[in-house]
Amino acid sequence: MLRKLFAAIAIAGVLAGCGRHRINDDIAADNASTLEVVNHHWSDVDIYVIRDGQRLRVGQVTASADQHFVLQKSMTSGGGTLQLQAHAVGSNGAISSETITARPGGMQLTWTLENNLTRATLAFY
Repeated sequence: MLRKLFAAIAIAGVLAGCGRHRINDDIAADNASTLEVVNHHWSDVDIYVIRDGQRLRVGQVTASADQHFVLQKSMTSGGGTLQLQAHAVGSNGAISSETITARPGGMQLTWTLENNLTRATLAFY
């Protein structure tokens, strides 16, 4: 009997150790940096973050559509500066935003791309 009790406790301990620790999704969402791209351009646009000289692809926004992205923590944490870059699919040109200071703890960025990409505007808070 004592042996079965000990075995049950040992198995319960092993199973508890294999469980995953889950972070509350609400807290994680509050700390996430987000990027909303409003694309008024007539082409699909690839979006990149340039961080410390490294160009990281965020995703693609369909022509005349809006897209919401959650940025990887490595793109915005630890201070430093970053820029956004948009490249219209099928064209040679790209446009970059002004340089902004990265801040940990969740930045909200809204980048509006006009049909002439040089008229793009960036709002962040």
